[in-house]
Amino acid sequence: MATETSSISSRAVGAGAWTVGTRLATKLIDLVMLLCLARFLGPAEFGLVAIAMAAVFVVEAVCELPLTTALIRTSSLTTAMLDTAFTLSVLRGSVIALLLLAVSWPLALLNNEPRLIGLLAVLALAPALRGLVSPRMVEYARAFNFRPDSAMELSGKAAAFVVAIVIAVTTRSYWAVAAATVCGPLVATLLSYYIAPLRPRLTLTRWADFSNLIGWNFLVQLAAALNWQIDRMLLPRFTSVSVFGQYAMSKQIAEIPTQALLQPLVRPAMAALALTSEGRGFRYLQITRAVCTAMVPFMGVLLLWPEVLVRVALGPAWLEAAEWLKWISAGAMLALPAMMMGPLVMTMDRTHWLAIRTFSELLVRLPLVWIGALQFGVLGAIAGSALATLFGTLVAFGVVRHLVGAGLRAQVTTLLQPLAALLPAAGVLWSTKPVVLGASSTGELLLRAVGFGGLYAITYMCSVMLLWRLAGRPAGLEQQLLNGVQSLMKRVQTESAHGATSPKTNSSNAMEAHAKQPH
Repeated sequence: MATETSSISSRAVGAGAWTVGTRLATKLIDLVMLLCLARFLGPAEFGLVAIAMAAVFVVEAVCELPLTTALIRTSSLTTAMLDTAFTLSVLRGSVIALLLLAVSWPLALLNNEPRLIGLLAVLALAPALRGLVSPRMVEYARAFNFRPDSAMELSGKAAAFVVAIVIAVTTRSYWAVAAATVCGPLVATLLSYYIAPLRPRLTLTRWADFSNLIGWNFLVQLAAALNWQIDRMLLPRFTSVSVFGQYAMSKQIAEIPTQALLQPLVRPAMAALALTSEGRGFRYLQITRAVCTAMVPFMGVLLLWPEVLVRVALGPAWLEAAEWLKWISAGAMLALPAMMMGPLVMTMDRTHWLAIRTFSELLVRLPLVWIGALQFGVLGAIAGSALATLFGTLVAFGVVRHLVGAGLRAQVTTLLQPLAALLPAAGVLWSTKPVVLGASSTGELLLRAVGFGGLYAITYMCSVMLLWRLAGRPAGLEQQLLNGVQSLMKRVQTESAHGATSPKTNSSNAMEAHAKQPH
């Protein structure tokens, strides 16, 4: 049992490293693209796109189908299941496109922006294309091999980057963002059929394998989408397009750690939870603590260095977003210890608990964000959202305790330990912030930020390892990373030793060959 658990942990950590590395690379491309686009487009253009994307996110999330979850957890993957998954994806894409076309005109009237009609018609292509990815890609996920997914995602992002920059430079129009949004999934979808060839046929013969998840998933996705986008839907009514563009940009930056680290860890986490039935509570806490350990330092930078990030990435025209970025990040940190609840309940086929949690949070978030935005504008909406996030986390604690027996203290500790490790590292950011902001040019500011940021990262890693040793070196992420470093060092030593003996061997072989030649 111990050997099996260690094997699952190693495979999950390896798969997580690939997915996180890929997502970090794609988010780096996104960040560079944002930096470039912010130089050619203003807050008003980003605000217009943000209004349209809020509708896209809500419709796409409501129509989200957990097809990958059903394919991962099945004990026997068949062609009929893949065909059924493809058919459901086609139906989903068609429904999304029709819904977005239907809401484009009312949304344009509501915001007095006729440009939203054409913009939504184009953006509707993106979720439809994402749903057409070859379902055979799940075979790699089941084997903890996420390298093909990495190649597919990076290729799509690279193509989107090129298209966005070309259009932005030549037109200085918001269509640069729209074109990039569509181009990425188009390239990724085409590449998926090269990596995982499949000639699908339209059928619903294995509908029973998906029906239970889909039924509850609709309710979960509806509540989750509204929880995620309710502030973007309400704030345009209380602010100008330019102010909303500033807020939307700060929210987008604040979501980068979640999208770059948390979301790519979901599939490896689900695979690890699905492969173990005994000790699932311990496995859940282990995965949650690893996720918090990885997320906290990135959230710390957003919380303590928002002005530095905005000045480097966006320029002085966006400095108003820095204050909002700080508080949005503080609120998002409250959700970390409960972020793995979704994978847990789906692998246990208890999706209704996720629906209960998300709807409870929505019932609190809707009035709080509305009242906050009405009375205090952007900061009021952020405060209301943070309180709702805390409430949702508390509900999730109760659900996890009911399902796997993990106590409240154990769940809270998954975040407290990384926060304790963050304290000395936060001191580095806090003390060096005036020095970094005192730079006379963007290049000097970037150079100082990279140097002190490296010191911050080293301080955090040392603090994590120190706390791990003081805790008795328990099994988890730290042990897996230590094993990986030791294995890498042994491999380097072996290769170095082999390289040191190779010249002698080659010289000896050359002398023997020379001796055999006729003279």
